[in-house]
Amino acid sequence: MATTIITGRDLTLTIASTNYDAQATSAVLSNSPTVSTYQTLDGKAYKHIDDQWTFDIEMLADWGANSPSSLCEAMWTAASTAPNTSLTYTFTAATGAVFTGSLYPSFPDASATGKDAQTISFTLQGTAKPTLTIS
Repeated sequence: MATTIITGRDLTLTIASTNYDAQATSAVLSNSPTVSTYQTLDGKAYKHIDDQWTFDIEMLADWGANSPSSLCEAMWTAASTAPNTSLTYTFTAATGAVFTGSLYPSFPDASATGKDAQTISFTLQGTAKPTLTIS
């Protein structure tokens, strides 16, 4: 079964009641289902066991930003102090479909390349299947 991938046009992450949405350059919400295969006397049987949701986000780094504050710093703090506390997100796909759910925090990268804008990548683990709202 292929992984479901949705790309989008808007993403808001909420950390400690603060919304962050201005820095994302790419977002991919994907599912890796776990399906067990059993060989029976009648042939193969398949059983869907679980779903593993992840959210891959690329963004412009905003270390030290003040408006409202830095997503990089908020994510670092959340991953340091409350790694098992989920963060909420709202992701709007190009079709107008809106996905909402929760993710666990992850430490952001810190890197730079010459004159280019500093970017970072996250792979955040989902807590459950996202909710889909079609507008």
